[in-house]
Amino acid sequence: MKKILGLTLVLTLLLTGTLAATVDTSQADALYEIDSFSQAEALLEAQLTQVNNNADRAQILWRLARLQVSLGDELDENDKEGRFAFYEKGEQYALQSIEANASYEGYLWKCSNIGRWGQTKGPLNALGKAKGMLEDLTTIVNTLGVVDSSETWYVLSSLYDELPGGFLSFGNKEWAVSYMRIAMDTIPSHLYYPAHYQKLAEELYARNWSASKRSKEMRSMEKDWNKASSNLEKYRYYEGKDGGKSKPFYSSVTLDSMSDRQEAVMVLSYALAKATMLEPLKKSDAVVVEEIKQLVDDWT
Repeated sequence: MKKILGLTLVLTLLLTGTLAATVDTSQADALYEIDSFSQAEALLEAQLTQVNNNADRAQILWRLARLQVSLGDELDENDKEGRFAFYEKGEQYALQSIEANASYEGYLWKCSNIGRWGQTKGPLNALGKAKGMLEDLTTIVNTLGVVDSSETWYVLSSLYDELPGGFLSFGNKEWAVSYMRIAMDTIPSHLYYPAHYQKLAEELYARNWSASKRSKEMRSMEKDWNKASSNLEKYRYYEGKDGGKSKPFYSSVTLDSMSDRQEAVMVLSYALAKATMLEPLKKSDAVVVEEIKQLVDDWT
């Protein structure tokens, strides 16, 4: 009798586990990767009406939140109201995903939608949302321990780069560069994120450290890297983790052997070279590549 009860319990647990993750989002993900955002949204919305457990519901909802960022970005920059509508809808999807089953993706796409809302509104008008964004991103990298999400580091870098510092807010352009470096180093090998290359290059060009200053600052960062107690704090100093002696994947020389602006041009040149190997590019990537070409013309 005990054996029968035990077998019944095992089968029940296996069945429960199967029911907890039965949704197939692969087709929606494939549509997202080729910029078919409206089609992906329609598919996910249909799936949302069919799921009967929180785990599947959360998976669909954070993907819907991700889509709102892309749908909003497709609108003309002057269509602020239209963009606000998408980003606000995306934030709500993300909140529902977190409520159903908290995951780093839920927090990430919540922050991404809020961040886009803030960029559209203007940084000074979005200061009230910045603290909440930082709390969510801290949950991802500290509480959940996720340090290999390129998108998370990109959002963190953007937050620190675009916010004012001093008494107004917690912006810090030096930390932004380090967060952007880890964002670059965690791009999935099968994907091309040209906006990441552009963002790092723009941050470096604006910072404008000489090679000698970089060498000095990175040696100091190495000490902070070694003594940091949390992931959020530690990765503020990622670019100096080895005193500037590492070689980025797009460079033949170490970080302490070149200036910020030399590296900025190098990053963009690599991004353009990679783009030629991936042609034809999807529409969203092609737009960024054109912006990169213009930056190279302006800087050289």
